[in-house]
Amino acid sequence: MSPLRHSPMRPLLLCLIALMTLCQSAIAQSPLRVGVIDGPDGSLLAGARLAADHINQAGGLVGADGTVFELLVVASPPRHMDIAIANMRQAGVIAVIGPAANADLAAKLPDLQRLNVAVLTPATSDTALLLASSDRIFRSRAPESRQIDALVDYLVNARQIRSMRTVQLDIASAPSLTSLSTALAAHGIIADNLQFDAARMPLERVAQALVGDEPDAVAIYGPPSLAAQAYNRIRAAGYKGLAVYAQASDADFQALVPSESLPGIISATTWSAALDDPASSAFTLAYARAFGRLPDALSAAGYDSLRMIARAAAAPGPLERALAAMQAHQGIQGTLGGASLPAGELSANALVTRLNKYGYPALASKPSSPSAELELARPTPRPTATPLPSATPTGFHLIIQSDYQNIRSGPGLEYDIIGQVLQGAQLRVLGATGDYSWLVIDYRGQWGWLAAYLVETFGSRHLVPIIQPPATSTPAPTATSAPPREPDLVVVAASPDRLTLDESSMISLSVRNQGLSAAGSFAIAGTFQPGAQYAGLNLAGLAPFEATTVHLMPRLHGASGPQSVVIVVDLNQQVHEGSVGEANNQDFHYKYIADRPVLSSGQWTIAPGSFDLDADSIADFAWTGSELAALDQAGMLALRQFGSLHEAHYDAIDISQAGLTSLHADQLRNATIGIRSASGRRGVLRIHDVTLNGALSLEYRIYK
Repeated sequence: MSPLRHSPMRPLLLCLIALMTLCQSAIAQSPLRVGVIDGPDGSLLAGARLAADHINQAGGLVGADGTVFELLVVASPPRHMDIAIANMRQAGVIAVIGPAANADLAAKLPDLQRLNVAVLTPATSDTALLLASSDRIFRSRAPESRQIDALVDYLVNARQIRSMRTVQLDIASAPSLTSLSTALAAHGIIADNLQFDAARMPLERVAQALVGDEPDAVAIYGPPSLAAQAYNRIRAAGYKGLAVYAQASDADFQALVPSESLPGIISATTWSAALDDPASSAFTLAYARAFGRLPDALSAAGYDSLRMIARAAAAPGPLERALAAMQAHQGIQGTLGGASLPAGELSANALVTRLNKYGYPALASKPSSPSAELELARPTPRPTATPLPSATPTGFHLIIQSDYQNIRSGPGLEYDIIGQVLQGAQLRVLGATGDYSWLVIDYRGQWGWLAAYLVETFGSRHLVPIIQPPATSTPAPTATSAPPREPDLVVVAASPDRLTLDESSMISLSVRNQGLSAAGSFAIAGTFQPGAQYAGLNLAGLAPFEATTVHLMPRLHGASGPQSVVIVVDLNQQVHEGSVGEANNQDFHYKYIADRPVLSSGQWTIAPGSFDLDADSIADFAWTGSELAALDQAGMLALRQFGSLHEAHYDAIDISQAGLTSLHADQLRNATIGIRSASGRRGVLRIHDVTLNGALSLEYRIYK
């Protein structure tokens, strides 16, 4: 019999053992939350969830102090970025993965930075990180310029091309075409670009021009549905050369292109399920088993992002510092880490694919950094950074000649010095002043300016855009009266300036306490027209001089048109603001235009020919070079009361009065025109420029 069996210490020992078991269980289940901004079925979210499962199944994340954490993924879709960011803040995430869309990142970058956590985005735009004002914004896959470099290297060296034409279907493709032109120019190839409006029909003229030139390769840029139409026309005209399209795997593109025409289309990407290295193969199998579909480049970026966050969280010190210093992290995309790359970049890995006979992207080139064996063990502390050798640069570059060179916030000695770069540093030039006397570089995530005469440059300076100088300084404030001693709650700003009828609209209000005392809880509200829709919310309070952004979400019903509403702060007079503060609670008038939902909108420069505004494959109007003519059942009416497209709205366009069938060039310049499309849709045009026997530049909006 055990001597402890009847010992008086036995109950105490049992309690201690039970307590230790409970503590160990609590430690093992301590959660760390990582936010993902992606749709519920999104590839980025799926990749991050799979990585979290693998880490948790391997025992969890072990922190620098030995604490074991469980990784939890908190997801929010990007459809309403303000709500997604608010959800991340409320969940107390340690880092955020996403958003993937360049537009979402650019629009909400300041709000993402205010989360004060590391943000790992897979957005590939070359300018995505330039506007970042903190060291917490990272990119989890190679930027577009790196992918284009890999593409051009393959085309020139493996396929021996010596000529290329590009087809631009939309304005948004301009930065991509600039990167492509820069990469081609480094190999002595000048690509001629054919630009036309996005919905123009027919495309035979473009196709015939391409076939007549007989280029070795044609690159198409634009949305998948339009790119498919352009590609079909080019092939139908007899073009037999190489075709390049970045979204060749897109379902919309492939649905519109005959299956026999798909093989051979070339693309660049950051990862492909066609990779057969051990890490990619293991990841593809695990992902397919978990989600019943193949992973894509965003899946790999989501997986790698969460594993890098876990590794950084296991190291001592701030997470963003560990990410910036990380190197030799073996990810699905290859070797990752920020130590040897420009600020904020975590990957330079890119590869090229070609659609095979089944329309699936097969490898055309191997990745620049193949992935190693996939490890699912707990993260380990980061090793000491060792810079990797850089590749031969393309584009326009500079080399610092003096011992050190000042970097300024603008092009002139009157601008502040924001840092210095040492002799011998080789930097890519991102832009310049109009006379090229000052050059712009990426300096720690922001634009830095250097005097051109102090550096050595190589490459073609004409390949970089002209950048307008920033303001030299902030004007000195004018004398104002002293702030009141009591709280003084005011609405500072409201946006947007257009709200959509019959949908929930999100209105962002900037609210500030400009008094010297803290304000307790208060309400803010307004009654929005049309439809007298009341919307309000309660705030916990604001410290002196503290400002915050809140959101009201009314659903408007009624006729379209301009509106003005008073936003009332401290609605229920809960805060004693004194005579000054109480008097301005209803001073803010929010002005906006309530309008019907929009089917399509944009800006076009149109060469003579017919064009389709509502994308129903029926031409609505034709520009002859001297007049704008309505086709089929389309019509026009002058809207002289509106000086801009923004002012126009749905109910101001009476399509029953759209009896004009043609307008001469002399009547078009700076005109606002209501239209009826050939299929009867209501819309509005604003003509910006007219060149007789040349192009017509316009802005348009078509309603659903």
